Amino acid sequence: MPVTSPLSADRSKYILLSPRGAKFLSAVALGTLYLWFLLKLFLISEHPALQLAVGFAALIGFSTSILVFLCSYSFVANAPVRDLDEREVQERNAAYLHAYAYAVAVILIGLIGSDLIGRVYGDFKLTHSVVADFLNVAFFSCLIMPATILAWRDQDG
Repeated sequence: MPVTSPLSADRSKYILLSPRGAKFLSAVALGTLYLWFLLKLFLISEHPALQLAVGFAALIGFSTSILVFLCSYSFVANAPVRDLDEREVQERNAAYLHAYAYAVAVILIGLIGSDLIGRVYGDFKLTHSVVADFLNVAFFSCLIMPATILAWRDQDG
């Protein structure tokens, strides 16, 4: 019988979401993160309502990403092996494999996309701000991807 410390296996510190709730929050998080990036990339306007919409998308995207990262699916995604049963370890390992494939795809799409946009729009310049925004989206989406995959694979919801 494995010995676990009471603090390392305490799942109560995580937000308990239903599978449906976790799926909804992860979809909102990913959707608004990418919406924020695309709005900042393509909409060049000083209109206050548009700037407010971009800021609101960022607030919703980053906030819901944090909620997904703090949910119980994230416990399974990030817990030590000793705190999980065999089924959870297998599900977690599969989720990380898919999350890794997602991360590679995001980076490749970013690299290829920046080249294609530069060729189509001759005046497009890859600035520090665009790269920083892309890296923020990539970081937060990759951070929640294992928990997101676990939630979407959960048969209970």
